[in-house]
Amino acid sequence: MTSNEPVTLSMAWKVTQAQLESVGAIDVTLNCDTNLFIDPLLLDDASDDEFAKCATEAYIARFESICALLLESKEPGDLAERSARNLLKFHEVPYTHLGYSSGVSGSGFGSKLIDNLAINAKQAISIGVRDPNLFMVLCLFEAGVGPDRISDMTTNILVDCLAAFTLRACTQLQIQVQDFTLAGKKQQLPWNPLKPSEPILLVPRDIVRDLPIAADWSAISEAAQITEDLKNRVSAQIGDIWRAKTRRDKDETLKLALKSKTSFEMLLDLLRAAADAPYDLKNDHRGEIYPADLRERIAASEPLSLNQYSGRSLNLTEATDAVTKIIDKFKSLIEDKGLWKDLWNEKLTTARLEKAMQRLFYAVAAAYCEANNLDLSPESDAGCGPVDFKMSNGANVKVLAELKRSTNPKLVAGYTKQLEAYKGAEGTTKAFYVVIDIGNLSSQKMSELSRTRSARLEAGLPASEICIVDGRPQMSASKR
Repeated sequence: MTSNEPVTLSMAWKVTQAQLESVGAIDVTLNCDTNLFIDPLLLDDASDDEFAKCATEAYIARFESICALLLESKEPGDLAERSARNLLKFHEVPYTHLGYSSGVSGSGFGSKLIDNLAINAKQAISIGVRDPNLFMVLCLFEAGVGPDRISDMTTNILVDCLAAFTLRACTQLQIQVQDFTLAGKKQQLPWNPLKPSEPILLVPRDIVRDLPIAADWSAISEAAQITEDLKNRVSAQIGDIWRAKTRRDKDETLKLALKSKTSFEMLLDLLRAAADAPYDLKNDHRGEIYPADLRERIAASEPLSLNQYSGRSLNLTEATDAVTKIIDKFKSLIEDKGLWKDLWNEKLTTARLEKAMQRLFYAVAAAYCEANNLDLSPESDAGCGPVDFKMSNGANVKVLAELKRSTNPKLVAGYTKQLEAYKGAEGTTKAFYVVIDIGNLSSQKMSELSRTRSARLEAGLPASEICIVDGRPQMSASKR
């Protein structure tokens, strides 16, 4: 395993992803955040009954306490209001390894956000609103409040529930635990193999989304499976909410929503109507979960011998040859060995996103490089950003491979501009442009790519190799 490779929990614990799935946990990446978020609207329906009960009760209890204190408060800054504000202090909890930060830590709730939530929540409570999800509604009116903040809020409230879920899972998996103190309470948790001083909190697979509905009102309006009646009532009473773009617009719309209990509860109805199923981790169309199980078995089940390069320094020609062989093997796995199925959802109706395909390619390349003791690394950010392939051997020997889907609107520009920029930044002349054909690879695009490469060669400039991989669904032999 290379130092820059994404390291998942299953890889670090030496268990399979299937084992983690069997206990209902997500196989997060430990050296960067997995871009999934805990959504409080999913807590009720968690398949782990013990967790669902604990989480729902904790979530409701926290906001009932906040509401009671705000209702009790008689003037700004009194003890009841200060106590409510303290309960609204939600810091980032890094131990779940979920979120959108560039590394493994986020931001939490700042004092201005807490002030605004407390003020607006008190007004909502004064008109009779008691639903705990009113805080999610209020967050939608705040600038800079995205999925991370909603997830942070929920994670803070559920720390004890997540810790209990983690301990049960670890007991089943026979993973060792030790004492850690979280939120002032001692918990029995596993340690992070990459940072032994920190614990790990496992997260149930069915309480996360890739993009929680609490992002903005326009997203909710598109996601909501609303009845015509609700749509008409929303449009009639608070229709301006859809047109709220600026800070001033949002402030005015919030004032409108807070005028009556009926108006505000309409927003709550809309929020619930937009609730959908959790993120489908099995199909993982976004490629959030690194394919660790595939990486572990591919070199053994479909070996590729690069013994002539094993364990020694390579020159640029040798490194280029090694990468050529790895790409050829990847192409064969996709086209001849059934790996094309990993490019699509179960029903073969929707192709996975480009990031998922890049991660699949990287996992295959990593497996062969490890099996042959070759040096490689992701393009940047320890696998958190682009996850294309780079083989390096010292400062002067680098070979890049950039992967794109055939449907990428910037397919040609990726070759003519992006890849050349990468080569310049890395100080290399050798690169490969791998195109996964999932359909719609027009002859025009192919001609443009070919002409561009030919023009560079005719001008005496280095030109990256172009490799087309047929990733379209294949019929079984019995159906041909």
